[in-house]
Amino acid sequence: LRLRELVSPVTKEYVPNPGGSFVRPGAATIYRSNGKRMIAIKFSVRGRDLGSAVAEAKAKLQQLWQIPYHPEWSGEFEQMEDANARLMWMIPLSLALIMAMQYYHFRSVIDTIVIMTNVFDVFVGGIWSLYLTGTNFSVSAAVGFHALFGIAHMEGLLLIGYFNALRAQGLPLQEAIIQGSLKRVRPVMITALTAILGLLPAAVSTKIGGQTAQPLAIVIVGGMTVTLFLDRYLMPVLYSFYGHREPPEGSGTLVH
Repeated sequence: LRLRELVSPVTKEYVPNPGGSFVRPGAATIYRSNGKRMIAIKFSVRGRDLGSAVAEAKAKLQQLWQIPYHPEWSGEFEQMEDANARLMWMIPLSLALIMAMQYYHFRSVIDTIVIMTNVFDVFVGGIWSLYLTGTNFSVSAAVGFHALFGIAHMEGLLLIGYFNALRAQGLPLQEAIIQGSLKRVRPVMITALTAILGLLPAAVSTKIGGQTAQPLAIVIVGGMTVTLFLDRYLMPVLYSFYGHREPPEGSGTLVH
């Protein structure tokens, strides 16, 4: 009889240990989570978004689980759920803060609304970039939209703030728009080009590990591309519809 052998090859019965008790076969390792036994079942998702994959798995496994067993979904899915819960209030709060900052500086509701149209433009550009590339919406993409809103806000401040500053100095509306566009469109375009060229390698990367940063890069590249071609035309045109009014106090304090 060999050492550590539980069953006798002759009698086919369990062999007692020196203490007289029998060693029964069982699990080599027992994992626990929150004081309960658990078995980890792992899988990876390829070619689709994690949320829909887990939803389909839940639907198919619903009839298989019986008491006292129950599934708990963790790992990347749990992290995604936590991140989505935070983003549900972080993004609206960020937009509200952006609008509050704009109104605080300009003291004008119409200026705030016009600048927010730029935020809407980059949002549409980001959505289209995800659609055209077949990229699923994820936490990484949501973070990309978060960054886009901040960049769009700053670009709107550059243009509208300079238009108001020129108007406050006494320039006619059309002259203020022309001069403001000539002097401020270039910084806006440089900002957009910097973001596009800096994130383009990550947006087209197919290497291992690139899937995490790729949605973020695609969103920012798409949104900045829309800004590059649309912002320099849209903002001056919108300003021409209401810029004849008296510039609000402090409207020229942002630009020197």
